[in-house]
Amino acid sequence: MHIQKPATHESEAPLSVQDSQSFPEAKDLSLENLDPCQCSQTAIQMALIASGLGLWDWNLVTDKTYYDPQWKSILGYKVDEIDNDYKSFEQLVHPQDLPRIRQVLHDYLQGCIPVFEVELRMLTKSGEWKWILTCGKVFQWDKFGKPVRMVGTHKDINQDKAMSTTVTEPVLSVAVGAASHREGRSQSAGCAYATQQYQLFEQLQTEIAQRQSTEEQVREKSEQLETTLEELKYTQKQLLQNQKMANLGQLVADMANEINNSVSFISGNLHPASKYAEDLIRIIELYQYYYPTPTPVIALHLQHLDFGFVKTEFLKLLWSMRAGSERVKDIVFALQNFSTSDESQMKKVDLHEGFDSVLRILQHRLKEKPDRAEIKVIKTFGELPLIECYPGELNQVFMNILTNAIDTLEDRMKHDYSFTPKILIHTEVVSSHLSLVNNHEPWVKDKPLGKKHKVIIRIFDNGKGILPHIQKHIFEPFFTTKPIGKSQGLGLSISRQIIVEKHQGKLKCNSQLGQGTELVIEMNTTARHYAAIRKHASF
Repeated sequence: MHIQKPATHESEAPLSVQDSQSFPEAKDLSLENLDPCQCSQTAIQMALIASGLGLWDWNLVTDKTYYDPQWKSILGYKVDEIDNDYKSFEQLVHPQDLPRIRQVLHDYLQGCIPVFEVELRMLTKSGEWKWILTCGKVFQWDKFGKPVRMVGTHKDINQDKAMSTTVTEPVLSVAVGAASHREGRSQSAGCAYATQQYQLFEQLQTEIAQRQSTEEQVREKSEQLETTLEELKYTQKQLLQNQKMANLGQLVADMANEINNSVSFISGNLHPASKYAEDLIRIIELYQYYYPTPTPVIALHLQHLDFGFVKTEFLKLLWSMRAGSERVKDIVFALQNFSTSDESQMKKVDLHEGFDSVLRILQHRLKEKPDRAEIKVIKTFGELPLIECYPGELNQVFMNILTNAIDTLEDRMKHDYSFTPKILIHTEVVSSHLSLVNNHEPWVKDKPLGKKHKVIIRIFDNGKGILPHIQKHIFEPFFTTKPIGKSQGLGLSISRQIIVEKHQGKLKCNSQLGQGTELVIEMNTTARHYAAIRKHASF
């Protein structure tokens, strides 16, 4: 049946309770070595035993009921002989009393009567019917106003019932007077007993509410500590990552300088070496022309040397060395540009140079390999002004996104040999009132309508895409779908922090399964320093 909170009761705050409540048995009651909550429970249990009351605690939602040992002993049962559910109670009630109990309970839960109180007969273990007075009260409702939990007591009134129904024969008036006297005494005792029960209910309700309030506070503090611990772990990971990147950047910068010095020496000497080689070969060719018949010793060496082959390959070798040294110089320049950017203050830089530096560093992963095709990078760079930013950290963002794209493409190439991997990089400037990250409007070329502009960077790969339930977690710290040891799950999380917190920009992922993934970065062309932000902040 549908039941609601009684209209005659005060509204009480919902309490989070367990399905059943357990109290210590009589033989275990001791006030020594107990905490305050246990002492309170023990004192209540002692009071119940002393007053001859048996306690019941009924969860109206789960139908689980706790009957304390005193309640069961009133009927002559042991603790394990009655199941803890409401059906066990109804099975022991006299069939003629059961409809009346259900009606009184219904009236109480509907708010028609102020308290649940009814006299009933219950079956004892010996097979006899014993009169029981049961009283109860709802002390917990859910947020919808429906009763959740009810607590009450049982009292053996079998002797009182026997005395009230005994009629003496000798004198009718005496019998009537005695009956009236007994009825008045019974009513007086009943009022005192009801008052005692109400006081006990209030005390019991207060004790349980206090204990649950304490448990709620402990749980909230525990959750706060867990949250703080996770934040500390994340902060520690970020600090370690930042320190690692700073140390790595310094190491790369130092190594790049050393490599650059050596390569510059080699590259600087290759050009005159090639000139000298060409001059020597020219002299040898003149000797061959004007002295066509060499001495036997020279003729023997020329035969073993294969002068025509050496002349051709030696020049090719020098040209290859010059090309290789130029390639090394490009890589060194990219490393210097990537690692030596001043991260302590903002600079106006060309973002395209940052992309080029990152792509040079990742060239070894993009080129064709024996087991897979080349990953083509298609750049569609717009006309960007110099962007005020932290260039070193932005390069780190580009590195993280492009590395993830390469990993995705390599994974797809392992299962599809006919697949043509591509990475598309698109940049452009739009008007400040256009936010391409938060909507799906088509791209609109910027027009000179205002002074403020935004730069939009799109990095797209035609990999296998990301599942929707995974896509919403990719920016969370420590979240990764890669094998253990290959990724710590911090790349995109740190990238989002750099874009959103450091540059007040936006970073969004658009992905469609089987089509690919696109990371969109939106930034202002000019940005304020942290000091300026704090100066104008309202906190």
